[in-house]
Amino acid sequence: MLELDPLPQVITFDCYGTLVQWHQAMRQAAGAILNKHLGAIATQEQATGLADRLRGIAMEHQQRSPFREYEAVLKASLNEALSENGHEATAQDLDTLLATLGRIAPHPEVPAALSRLREHYRIAIISNTSDKLIAGTVNAIGTPVDFVVTAQQAQAYKPDHRLFLHAYSLMGITKEETIHVAMGQFSDLKVCHELGIRSVWIDREGEPLHAAWQPDAVLKDLSRLPELLIPSSSKFDSGR
Repeated sequence: MLELDPLPQVITFDCYGTLVQWHQAMRQAAGAILNKHLGAIATQEQATGLADRLRGIAMEHQQRSPFREYEAVLKASLNEALSENGHEATAQDLDTLLATLGRIAPHPEVPAALSRLREHYRIAIISNTSDKLIAGTVNAIGTPVDFVVTAQQAQAYKPDHRLFLHAYSLMGITKEETIHVAMGQFSDLKVCHELGIRSVWIDREGEPLHAAWQPDAVLKDLSRLPELLIPSSSKFDSGR
C-alpha cells in the first residue's frame, strides 16, 4: 500500500503514455509518413519500427546541450530516423508528425480517474514537451488540469532534476507534498528514486522494471489509482 503520510497536496503525472495514447499516436504518424515514402501501405512492423526508433533518437537528443525546443528535437530525430531507413524527410513529414502529436486521445480510463482524484487533490502534468504541442492533448483529456509544466518552461528535459524542481517551485509545494504517476522509467522513475519522490508506476506495456528505480506502487492503468490515493480516514477528511 502506498504511504500517504504526509498527505500529498498535488498528484503529478507524466503525460505521454501515462495519460494519453502516445505509443499508438507515434505508430499512426510513422505509418502515415512511411506510406508516402513507400508509395504503399506500410506494415505494422515497419510503422512500429520507425516509431520506436524515432522515440529513441528523440530521447538521445533531449539529453544533449544546449537545450533545444521539442519541435526542433522532433525534426532532427525524424530526419535521422528516416535517413536510417533510406528516406529523406520533408516538411510535410514533420507537419504530419506534429499534427498527430498535437492532439492525442487519452487512455479510456483516464478522464474518470482524474476527475475522481481532482475531488481531493490538485493535479499536474510534468512533461518533456513544449507548451504549444501539449495544449491540444491536455484539452482532449477533458478533465481540468491545475498545472501543466513543460520542458520548455524549465529549459530542461527529464530526467534532469531541474524540470521537477521547477514544477515544485511553480506549484508552491515540496517534493514531500506530492506523488508522481508515470509510465516512463528512465525519464520519471529514475528521478523519483534520485530525489526521494513517492511514485506510482503505470506498467501499460508489461516491461521489466529496472531494479534500481523501484516505485512505491505498480498499476497496469489508472483505473485503480483513485482507490490507491484517496484514503477514507478521518485524518484525510479533516485535513482538506
